[in-house]
Amino acid sequence: MRLSHVILGEILYYDPDFEREVEKVKDQGGKYLGSGDYGSAFLLNGRVYKVTTDSIELEHAEILKGKKTNNFAYIFDVEEINEKLGIIQMEVLGEFKGDIPEEWIEATEAEAERFGIKPDELDIRPSNVMVNQKNHLKLVDI
Repeated sequence: MRLSHVILGEILYYDPDFEREVEKVKDQGGKYLGSGDYGSAFLLNGRVYKVTTDSIELEHAEILKGKKTNNFAYIFDVEEINEKLGIIQMEVLGEFKGDIPEEWIEATEAEAERFGIKPDELDIRPSNVMVNQKNHLKLVDI
């Protein structure tokens, strides 16, 4: 076994179900936006379709679905294929460059708690923060 597979564990394993869902989104015209540790995002029909294998993110997305929030990307829909695979449809946001203000992190963690999401389960880092049209920060990896 390669050392990288040992170090990264489940992140690098091949999941045919994940690949099948990615292909479905691509076949519908999804334009690849990027990938992270547990998924890939595509632009389709004016929304971001995020195919993810992160079961915690799927739980959080289900909680936030349809709710207007101050600090989280708007979630239109969540399709759970199985407990470790799903597709999250969210709003399209723009790239954020700069440092994440500590006040925003604190506000995001407090908002998460109000929705019953444990703040330590959030993945707050610059690559997971984007901006909406009003230039408000939004967390996209929930």
